[in-house]
Amino acid sequence: MKKVFLFIAILACSLPAMAQEKCDYCHGSGQEARPCAFCGGNGYRECDFCLGKKEVRCNMCQGSGEIVCAHCRGRGGVQIKDEWRECQYCDGKGTPQCETCKGTGMKVCWKCEGAGEYVCNQCNGSKVNMWSCTHCNGTGYVKAQAKNSNDAPPAAITHGYSGTFKIDVQPGDTKEDIMRKATQARVRHRANMIEQSLKQSK
Repeated sequence: MKKVFLFIAILACSLPAMAQEKCDYCHGSGQEARPCAFCGGNGYRECDFCLGKKEVRCNMCQGSGEIVCAHCRGRGGVQIKDEWRECQYCDGKGTPQCETCKGTGMKVCWKCEGAGEYVCNQCNGSKVNMWSCTHCNGTGYVKAQAKNSNDAPPAAITHGYSGTFKIDVQPGDTKEDIMRKATQARVRHRANMIEQSLKQSK
C-alpha cells in the first residue's frame, strides 16, 4: 500500500496546470484603454494660465494700455528756464500707448499661444490612457471555462496505460470541475490497478 500512496503523490504533483485562454477583453495584451481622466477624453486641456480666454494681461503696462514715458517720466515735457518744451518722444502725452499690447492692455497667452487650450500632457492627445486589464489582472490570460453544457468533454476519458474510466459530468460543471473529477478518477483507477497487480504477484 505504501507503493500505491507514493505513486498517487507523484501523480498529483505531475498534474497539468489549469488550462488558460487568451483574455478576450484585452486580446491578450494585459492592458486596457480607458478615457483619460485628466482631459476627460478630449485630448486637450483648458489652458491653466489664461483659463481658456486666449489672452492675458500685458505685463508691460499691467493692463492699462499705457506706459509712463521714460524720457519725460510722465510729465509730457520739460521746463527749460521760462519755456516749456513738449516731449518729442510721447508728443506731450506723458503716458504713450503701450507698444507691447498696442493699447489693449492684453496680449496673446504665451503658454497656449492664443489657442485657449493645449494638448493634454498625460495622454499626449490620444484621449486614452493604458491601464492594467481588470479582467485578467494584466496577465493577458484567464482561466478557461465551459461556455455551456454542450462544450463539456465526453464522460468516458481514456488513458493510454491505464485503460478507460468514467466520470459523472453534470450539465452545470465547468471545465475546472470536469478536470478535477477526471484527475480523481484517474488516480483511483490507477491505484486500483497497482493494488490488483500487487495481489496477483503474491
